Formats: sequence, structure tokens, C-alpha cells
Amino acid sequence: KQSRGHGRRPKLPISRARFHLVPVLSDLFTKKSFSGHKIDQTLKENHLTPEDRALFTELFYGFLRYGHRLLYFVDKFLSQPEKLPDKVKWIIGIAFYQKLYLTKIPDHALVHEAVEMVRHFIGDGPYTKVVNAVLQKFLKHYQRFEKLDDEPLWVQTSFPKWMADYLSDQWTPIKYFQMAEALNARSPTYIRVNITKISEEKLILKLTKANIQCLQTAVPACLLLPELSISPKDVPGYHEGLWTIQNMASQRIVRYLEASDGDMVLDACAGYGGKTLQIAELTRDKAHVYYYDTVDKKMHAVDVRSQKMGFRHVKAATAFEQVYDRLLVDAPCSGLGTISSHPEIKWFRSLSDLKEQNTKQYEVLTKYSQALKPGGKLLYAVCSIDKNEGEEVIKKFLAENTDFEFDADFSTPFHNVEQGAYLLPTNKDESGYFFTRLIRKA
Repeated sequence: KQSRGHGRRPKLPISRARFHLVPVLSDLFTKKSFSGHKIDQTLKENHLTPEDRALFTELFYGFLRYGHRLLYFVDKFLSQPEKLPDKVKWIIGIAFYQKLYLTKIPDHALVHEAVEMVRHFIGDGPYTKVVNAVLQKFLKHYQRFEKLDDEPLWVQTSFPKWMADYLSDQWTPIKYFQMAEALNARSPTYIRVNITKISEEKLILKLTKANIQCLQTAVPACLLLPELSISPKDVPGYHEGLWTIQNMASQRIVRYLEASDGDMVLDACAGYGGKTLQIAELTRDKAHVYYYDTVDKKMHAVDVRSQKMGFRHVKAATAFEQVYDRLLVDAPCSGLGTISSHPEIKWFRSLSDLKEQNTKQYEVLTKYSQALKPGGKLLYAVCSIDKNEGEEVIKKFLAENTDFEFDADFSTPFHNVEQGAYLLPTNKDESGYFFTRLIRKA
């Protein structure tokens, strides 16, 4: 044990980057929490070197992205895979990942640390021998696991089998494969410039002076930070409300609401307010923007962010009468379009979840649509590539609510369908969304 007041940390038989992996994964899977929150919490509570921070993050996200494939490979080395504890399989899978996808990890270190992780987290028993034997055999034949052409589609894409089958049936196997490959890639960091406080050019100059690489994108006020290696809170302008994090697909969609000066606008499923505040920015704080969410914590967060960003006409909604000219329903969804940012979604979702989402989305759309004025416009969006959460919800809604119609002027440069459009993850560095615009008949 480290004595009190002693300046050095205790020496571990496992590198600190790997030491935290098993408890963090265990906690993530038990609580079904967001991977980003777990990363932030772990890095905040443990003083890791920059090298250990980078390796921990790489292995953590690497396992979440490719774990279904890795565990499939692990089972091939086991005569009775169902008898091996999950944590032992994770440790073997993480070792496989290092050999297959990283280049600087020596074989002896890979084996030693995996065995020591099992000894520390499971105990010094038969499992240490199993891990050692599996890894020694794997290292002799690892090249055969680099070729995936003969493996099932779900293994090639490292998605749960049910999810791969479900999306393949909707989109065709080839289209699913292309989207899955894109969703397994790292999601870059995008920020949205608060144009009511600073111009794009001035913010780029400010970040460049702080040695933060910053690139313009095809979307106005959307900047790419391709190599961000520090906490966003340490990026200049964060605390002054000069910018906010928001993925590029999300930023694209809000523009289709077409809010104008003086409009009464409601963001009915505001979450933490990313789209709410973008509406205020696009209208230069000249529209009356109201937000609502069923979670009080999120309502408070929008209020705090709005004040920090200097908006005077962004307020919490207290009434849902027919008073709004524009309505945004960014409905709760499975998040299947955001797997590149949240790879844990592959582990947490189930087929029954998706069916529940469809029902919930229809209920939410039906409820909040009644707050729209006749002649007003409604923008519906979900960050999912599941067609049952997108176009199928709209088809049912329009069939049963004859006072609404699809806006014939709605057109996008993306994947248009009969009553809406998909922004697909195969569009470089994008998340997957379905969105559409409806009009309430006058």
C-alpha cells in the first residue's frame, strides 16, 4: 500500500492504461451508461500520463467497436466458451485487439498483462492458465483472423447478429455493410460557432493561436477539430459561450426548420439544448424560442447554456396551446445513427427496444404536433437509420392525422425518400439521421 503523504504511486503489475479497463467496462455494461461519461470520469479521477490516457482510450473504444468480432474469435479457442466468465473473455479480446489492430505492443507484454489482469480481477486460479494458453496459440495463428471475407456479415462488421440481420433486411446487405463500416470509424469533433458572439474567421484565428487545429466544413458555422487531444472545456471560448459541441449532421438538420424573425418556435424534445440554441443563433435571437424536456436536469442545463451564450429570447415552455409557427420534434430514439460517437449502443439495444421506440415516437409526435398553428411547419428528426423509427412513423402519423401533410417544398441533397430524407453515415464523417418537414393545413 502507498503510505499517506508518500509522493509516489504504488507500482502495479499491470500498466495503468490497462488496469482501469476491466472495472470501467464492467461498470459501463452494468449501468448502461454513455461511454463518453465513463472516459471523462476515469481520466478525471486517475492521473494518467498522456501515453496511458491515449492507450486507455484506444483500448476502451476499440473493444466497444470491435468486441463482437473479438469475442467471436475468442470462442473459437475455447471448448466450453459458456463456462468462461465474461471478464476473462474481455481481457482475452482486448489482447486480440492489440495484436490485430495496434502495432507497438510486444507479444510478451500483451500476454503478461492479460494474465496479470485476470490474476488481479478474477484471482490466481485456472483462468490464468487458460488465458496464457489461448494467447500463445492465438499469436501463432493470428494472421488467419485478419482475413474476414469468409466470416458472417455480423462478424465482418462487428455488430450483434440480430442488429446486422435487421438492418440488412431494411437496407440490403451491401448498404448495411457500408454504413456499419462508417459507424465503426472514430467520430471527429465538430463545434458550432455562436455567430451572435463571434464570426467563424475570428474563432478559427483564436483556436489556431492556441495551437488547436481547426477546419471549416461545408456547413456554415460548423468547424472540425480533427486532432483534439484535450478536454473541450479547455478549448478557448468554451466558458464564454463562443461555441458548443454539436455533430455536423445535427447542425445540418436544424436549418430545415426555416425559422424566421418573430416566429414562435418550440423545441419539444430539447435534451441538453443543442438544437434549441442553434435555432436562436440562426435567427440572431430574433425568434421566440421555447424548449421543453421531460427531464428537469436537461431543462436546467438548457437554461444555463442559454444564459452563457447570451440569448434573451430562449425560454422554457410552460404551455402547449396552438401558438407555435415552427415546431421541432427531435424524438427519443435508438441512436443507431450515432454509433460512431456512442459504440456502446451496439451492446445495449435489443429488438424489443426498437419496437418500443417506434411506439414512443408516434406518441410524442402526436402529442406535441397539436401545439402547431395551422399553416405552421413541423420538423421531425431521429438520429437513427432504423426505417421503423423514421419514415414508418411519419406514414402512420399522416394517415391518422389528416390535418397534416408532407411539405412538398422539402428537398435535400441527401438520401430522399417519399416523405422525408436520410442523412447516412456513409456521407463522410456524418451521423445517421432521418428527418422530414410537415405542414399543418390552414
